[in-house]
Amino acid sequence: MLYLYIIIFSIVIGMLREGNLTNLTQVSLKKIELILLACLMQAGLIFLGARKVKFVLDYSSYAMIFSYIVLLLAVWYNKKLKGMNFIALGIIFNFIVILANGGHMPVSLDSLYKVGLDNFALSLKEGIYVTHTLITEKTLFRFLADVIPLPPPFPDPSVVSVGDFLMFYGVFSLIQNAMVEKKQNIEVISQNSEA
Repeated sequence: MLYLYIIIFSIVIGMLREGNLTNLTQVSLKKIELILLACLMQAGLIFLGARKVKFVLDYSSYAMIFSYIVLLLAVWYNKKLKGMNFIALGIIFNFIVILANGGHMPVSLDSLYKVGLDNFALSLKEGIYVTHTLITEKTLFRFLADVIPLPPPFPDPSVVSVGDFLMFYGVFSLIQNAMVEKKQNIEVISQNSEA
């Protein structure tokens, strides 16, 4: 849900900058099926893990790691797109902390309480949320974990990581480039052809 708000915000800013919304249809994302696969895997882990499906509980960490490898592969195919370097760096930062902590993203309990996600905190304490885990004294690379609170009035109160912020900026940059810079390039080409 958080990424949906980032996309909407990016489009609104692009329109305020007199960008062209239809230019977004011209963004050539390659291997989009890999992105969808990774997202479906992570959503499936959350959904089935909450229902205590044994196979998912036993192999969730491996599936989580594999989903990030798939995401990195998708980024590699799209590396020439503006903003993709920030998205790649964000994925790598998240991947590092997840890999170092047994296939789970560590989350700050204090930050969860600050944004009012008490139920999520309870789920993590009970160990029924298979993609995340609470930060402990044994957590490695905790500065890369979900430690940054985004409390109300933010439309979707969340706790995010440095990697998430890099990905947010990458998505924003990608949309701005498509909506505004491509429009400017088309106008320059048009002016040159008229001269």
